[in-house]
Order: sequence, then C-alpha cells, then structure tokens
Amino acid sequence: MQKLDGLAAYHWALGVERRVRCQVREDSGAQRYRAVLDNPQPKLHTGSMTLIRRATNHDAARLSELAATTFRDTFEAENSADDLEAYVAEAFTPERQTSEISDLASIVLLAEHDSGAGPSDLIGYAHLVAGAAPPSVRGPSPVELKRLYVSHAWHGKGVARDLMNAVLVAARTWGAQTLWLGVWERNARAVAFYEKYGFTRVGEHTFLLGADRQTDWLLEKPLGDPST
Repeated sequence: MQKLDGLAAYHWALGVERRVRCQVREDSGAQRYRAVLDNPQPKLHTGSMTLIRRATNHDAARLSELAATTFRDTFEAENSADDLEAYVAEAFTPERQTSEISDLASIVLLAEHDSGAGPSDLIGYAHLVAGAAPPSVRGPSPVELKRLYVSHAWHGKGVARDLMNAVLVAARTWGAQTLWLGVWERNARAVAFYEKYGFTRVGEHTFLLGADRQTDWLLEKPLGDPST
C-alpha cells in the first residue's frame, strides 16, 4: 500500500486529493481490509449492507443525535443523570460535531446501514485525533482513537469490527505507528473488545463526567511502520 505523508495524508483525511476505500475479502474465514488508493468514492465497503465513510459537515446533526444516544445507552445505568447530561450537553452538540469533523487533525468515520428503502441509517461512528499523547503512551507516531460507538440495536452484528478495521486502515494511512485510547475502567465490554485487537494497558488518567472524576485506563496498540 502506498504511504501518504504530511499534507497528502491530510488531503486523504479530507477526501480532497486521495480517496481510499476498503474491499473485504475472505481469507480462511476471516475478513481483511485492503486499502485501494485513488477511488473516486471515499467509502469503505464491508461486503454487507453496512457502509463506512468519511463524515462531512452535513452529517453533524445526525451524528450529534447518535453520539448522545450511544453514550447514554453505554453509561446511564452506572452514572448519575445530572453528570451524564452535563457531559452530553457539552460534548455532543451539532456545533461540536461540526468542529470535530472539520478539524484537520481529526478523522470521523460513520457506519451506515442501507436497507434499500429510503435514506441509510446511521448506526455507528469512530473518531481519530492526531496530537500529543499522555506520557504513558510511549509508542512512536501516536494517534488517539477518541471514540468508537455502535447503536445498541447493532451490537454483536460486526459493526464495531468493521469500524475498527476502518480505523486501523485510516490510522496507518495517516502515518501513525501507535494507536491509543482511554476506556472507563468499569466498561468491561469495551476493554475486552480492545484487548481482542491487541491493545494493552499502559497507564490511566482522569476523565471528568460532569462533576464526577472517573478513572480511564489508557490502552495502546502498535501499528508497525506504515511504510512497509
């Protein structure tokens, strides 16, 4: 796969000069993603009715609704409503989503389901951010997986897998050699998912949910040299 460096990587992320899609093929019963450059449609096809693509500003309102819903579904049972809603009101407004989608140091990927009857349903998303990593993340060229969420109705149907595979393609194409994230220490389902993908715990930091100071575990995954 051709490596995109510097400005070219940002152009890929924006969908301006380089277009990348993923084709899924079977290999001993496992699905693997292969990046294909210069495709005119910046979409990642999963081989089913699920499509993964780059978000645009036109998606901000729908993404705001999905992000708030999936966050509530994931955390409302173990957190106070006041703390939860304070965070949601700040983090998932349409204006905040527009800002994150437009950020040159950010990649937002959307998972959609096309039923063939009307507009596609937004069923999941992932958010990658380039920038400084915490000191405990020591791998080279780090990129953060800030969020990866799937609509509750689509849990266990391979959407999180498809999103993660797309994230790995995007991070490597962006030139990252390390992928890191923070996950709530009490979110056992998420921890198990990331461990399956080779993430290991390297530290922890404080996450503020409303007024509640919580502990997130920091997980890290080496991606290897993107030039190879």
